[in-house]
Amino acid sequence: MDKLEYALRQIRNCDFCGGTGNLYYGSGEDYDFEVCACNTYELILDEDGSVLWDNGMLSEPELLMSGEAR
Repeated sequence: MDKLEYALRQIRNCDFCGGTGNLYYGSGEDYDFEVCACNTYELILDEDGSVLWDNGMLSEPELLMSGEAR
């Protein structure tokens, strides 16, 4: 299992953030978010779980091979 697959599985199974990888705070127009402890690579995911952004800790070839980067 590669790093990306492990990271996505860890995020998906987290009960604390509900599988989003981030904790969101606020209401109305003012909001903020921080990375959940399950999201070790600080990935930003789309609503369907696709990777929108990574901080460079995962190499680009790994993302391209998995089909997550678009």
